[in-house]
Amino acid sequence: MNERLRRSRRVLALQLKLDRLAEWSLIDLQSQTAASTKQQYVLHRIMYEGSDVAGTFSSVIMRKLQAIAENLAVLANEEELQRGRHLDERRRLRRAEKVCADLEYEVGCKALVRQLCETIEAAQPRST
Repeated sequence: MNERLRRSRRVLALQLKLDRLAEWSLIDLQSQTAASTKQQYVLHRIMYEGSDVAGTFSSVIMRKLQAIAENLAVLANEEELQRGRHLDERRRLRRAEKVCADLEYEVGCKALVRQLCETIEAAQPRST
């Protein structure tokens, strides 16, 4: 039983690392999306303020805005996929936690039963 508990704890530790990795990947995608959105906002502001730079570089700005829009679409798809992966990893983590907790409870119960049996045997008078 102790071997099963040791293995389940190792699986739990690994699953915790996988969950964190999936969460970090999701956070990274979200930060990339935020940076692209901010860049898109700045370019829109330059275009609509009517500055001299906007008139001169309007075709370059428009191409950059198109590239950012395409990048945002790709990031949105990746983010959705990563959100699903993260949920899968979170489910696996919860299952591993439950298995580990169940095994710990079972080991504790067996230890209590063993201790109770030893106490009963020690309390019984010995026949010679």
